Amino acid sequence: MTLIFGNVVALLGSLLMVYTGLIKKKQKIILFQTIQIGLFVLSNIILGGITGAIINALSMIRNILCYKNKLGLKEKIIITILSIVLSLSFNNLGIIGLLPVISTVTYIWLIDIKNVSRFKILVIFTMILWFIYDMTIKSYTSAFFDFMNICANIISIILIKYKK
Repeated sequence: MTLIFGNVVALLGSLLMVYTGLIKKKQKIILFQTIQIGLFVLSNIILGGITGAIINALSMIRNILCYKNKLGLKEKIIITILSIVLSLSFNNLGIIGLLPVISTVTYIWLIDIKNVSRFKILVIFTMILWFIYDMTIKSYTSAFFDFMNICANIISIILIKYKK
């Protein structure tokens, strides 16, 4: 029953993630992403993915700071340190349990939204890590959406290259 409930919560978060992609206003996007991430925190806790829950909770804080225009270098450093320390302290899945922190730290520090192809490659890399993690904790609905996100970004990169 726990497996089903955790996957239903993950499905709601994933559907909200898709809906967020349709929103045009930055403030609304951040608000809905924060709710979506909150659902992923809950799903990770239900399914026993402690490091995933930690990383998603810190991502919620990051989004709230971004929403309030208060996400600067100092805040990124603090979130990065907290991500690493808390993940190492509460990791219950060995190397697999470190994938969410690797994904988030990579994303925070390598994000380049000016270069669309590089940004999409970064998203693909981080989604592959989350896909492996989600499969491990049996969050199959999250893993499905991770996979679809990977495919969509690969297709998008191909289309960008094709148009050039």
